[in-house]
Amino acid sequence: MEKKPFSVKRVKTPGEYRLLDIMHGLENSNALQKLFGCKDETLKVLSHVKLKTDNDGYGVWFERSTAKICMNIRYLRKAKNEYLYLDTIHVLVHLKQFLDGRDHGETMEYVDRPTEIEAYRYTVEEAKAIGLSTKEILAYLRFETSDEEFKKLVEKIGIRARR
Repeated sequence: MEKKPFSVKRVKTPGEYRLLDIMHGLENSNALQKLFGCKDETLKVLSHVKLKTDNDGYGVWFERSTAKICMNIRYLRKAKNEYLYLDTIHVLVHLKQFLDGRDHGETMEYVDRPTEIEAYRYTVEEAKAIGLSTKEILAYLRFETSDEEFKKLVEKIGIRARR
């Protein structure tokens, strides 16, 4: 049976939504099925996850105090589907770490945190699985970090950047 592709409902109003009402097809993700153990567990977890959209921050993040995924509404409206998908995979790895009681190492530098390295490795593995090239993956990973931090991150997650 062919899996449904990932799609996004680009809501215009900040608010709180069920994740699966906005991010369609996540339940069919092999990466998430691997993360949560099977399709039934994936669907069980995802059916309870809330997505909060607002004008704060940039991009997507996991809010530990509420166990919600948060997303800047402008990012939701404009980001590439692939980036939204990969960012959602990334924060769902953080949700799983949270559910497992893992420390997120917030006293460490961002690119040194074991939970971040794990989430980025997982995300990069999925980026390769959906057909992104190394160049596209590096472009995706190039968020607001210094050149030194970026180099450190790609080395830790095992991507070779071409010069």
